[in-house]
Amino acid sequence: MDIRYQGDAVLVAGHLQIPVQAELMAGPDAWRGSLRGVPTSRIFELFDIDELWLCLPNGQQRRVRQEPASHAHDSEFTIVPISGEGFPPF
Repeated sequence: MDIRYQGDAVLVAGHLQIPVQAELMAGPDAWRGSLRGVPTSRIFELFDIDELWLCLPNGQQRRVRQEPASHAHDSEFTIVPISGEGFPPF
């Protein structure tokens, strides 16, 4: 059975704290999803940062990494696909 989370989150990348809308899903072995609302102007900074963290309103935070899938974007915001480490934070 899959567990899902849709809602507010904060992507922490070095000194950046970026409010995002997370769409996450946890299966039996892993969790992954996408983050909407990442400013397109910041996307190249994210590529250079080794540690990315996702913080949820429940106080849980987990390390995440960008997936190599293409990033969908408009002129202002980008959707970033991620996969998470450890137990799902939701």
